[in-house]
Amino acid sequence: MTDSGLPTSEHLEHLDTDTIADLIENLLPAPEAHRAREHVKACPDCQQTYDALVQLSEDLADEGREDIPMPTDVAEHLDAVIVSESVLRASTVGVHSLAQIREEPRRHLPKLLGAAAAVVLVAAIGVGVVITTKDQAGDNAANTNPTALPSGVPTMSTNDIGPQAQHWLESSKDPVLHGSATELACARVFAAGRPNPQLRLVQPAKIDGKRAVLIGVQGGSARDIQVFAVTGCSDPGGVASPFYDTSVTLRNR
Repeated sequence: MTDSGLPTSEHLEHLDTDTIADLIENLLPAPEAHRAREHVKACPDCQQTYDALVQLSEDLADEGREDIPMPTDVAEHLDAVIVSESVLRASTVGVHSLAQIREEPRRHLPKLLGAAAAVVLVAAIGVGVVITTKDQAGDNAANTNPTALPSGVPTMSTNDIGPQAQHWLESSKDPVLHGSATELACARVFAAGRPNPQLRLVQPAKIDGKRAVLIGVQGGSARDIQVFAVTGCSDPGGVASPFYDTSVTLRNR
């Protein structure tokens, strides 16, 4: 323990790679995500793993825009790792070969970042390795367009809020502020009551069948955004009433 009473890194029970990967992909429930994020901030070892996985994800995304052949021995090694992972966790991951990953790369990447990272880091000593997903670009253009921003009033469920907000914010270098003058004014009043009042997102939406506004405010770092779903902002003079909140971590900040 330190003089301040905070645990030092050797006293912390480290997060496993899957949990850190899920944190990066915003797949953890809000309470668990908060605990994991606070742990990473306090644990240098987990912060190093977090940064390495973020960098790996960014590198794969950047390099994946070009067709670069993967060496046969590396592909076979990666395939063997994936098969091993699928045998252990087939009920939750369900990946049995590289062919299946190529068909559904975005679905399976978070759970396999740890395995892929190990292979990539070893292979990188002698050769650069890139997993390209360019073949899927045409099939999924509507869902993977990095510049796609919301328009109108999108319809979603509460489960969609985190991934949608993350996608919108990662697609723009500037805050994503949409809505009527009434909704924007209501969002500013709401943000003024937060520890960091900087608005990063204002987006009207229909959530689980009801009209709402998504409000994103800056978290503790440039990567962390707190997102709130509120009602009440669509009426003149209305007051924001939150009914759902989550945190997202931006991978390109």
